[in-house]
Amino acid sequence: MNNEKKKFWLYISPFIIGFSLFTIGPMLASIYLSFTRYDVLTPAEWIGITNYINLFQNERFWSYLGNTLYYVFIGVPITVTASLIVALVLYRNIPAISFFRTTFYLPSIFGGVAILILWNYMLAPGFQGENVGVINAVLAMIGIEGPGWLSDQFWAKPAIILTQLWGVGGSMLILLPALASVPQDQLEAADIDGASPIRKFFSVVVPQISPALFFLLTMGMIGTFQMFNEPMILPGADRLWTDTLMVHLYSNAFESYRMGYASALAWVMFVVIMFFTLIQLALGKKWVHYE
Repeated sequence: MNNEKKKFWLYISPFIIGFSLFTIGPMLASIYLSFTRYDVLTPAEWIGITNYINLFQNERFWSYLGNTLYYVFIGVPITVTASLIVALVLYRNIPAISFFRTTFYLPSIFGGVAILILWNYMLAPGFQGENVGVINAVLAMIGIEGPGWLSDQFWAKPAIILTQLWGVGGSMLILLPALASVPQDQLEAADIDGASPIRKFFSVVVPQISPALFFLLTMGMIGTFQMFNEPMILPGADRLWTDTLMVHLYSNAFESYRMGYASALAWVMFVVIMFFTLIQLALGKKWVHYE
């Protein structure tokens, strides 16, 4: 081995060691634990595929899977659409545009538990006109009776999606350069052909920014399958209304200490995410256009 190869392996060794210890190692351990009964305090007991059988026979699992799919297939498109609308508005060259772009981007930085607790107060339905949240108070000012949000089974999941719109500024920041890359000659050609603004948007702009949209939809889907903070901090009156698979995993692993069951659930989540990601990649070939 020459000197350059030695230096290469020396420089890359911290990553290899870290990846092996903190990624590959835990993954292999979780595969083994998914076939065991393990509560951390006692040695793992091999039980075969019992955890997987119990998982698929658990009605809560199917409820949480349904909630997760709702957030993925309803929430992600809404969030990406909102990001695109904001990006289109802020793409215009108007006075103080940098200020407005910064203002819309900042909320995506200030996230986390504190913001979700604030949302909890904002979504409060109130009782007999007392302790009404800001959102329902504003709706009342225009003559609309606000829903119960998290205390209402129909509105609980939309309330969770509403809180995610707080961070559309991050996606907006990806879409703005994509919009700037749309060739002006194509837009001018569409104007000459008499295309309406809507036709120009869907026939020229959307195909040009489709790689950015595809990236946001794919990463949003993967991230939403792993959603934890929102349903954990803002649970519905009945947790079956809002909890996700990730909350179910946390509850079994760190509250009930059913590490074997939680490991099995983690691998089922991995397969589900992989399945829908592959579908997304296959469908992307039909509508994503690259230069």
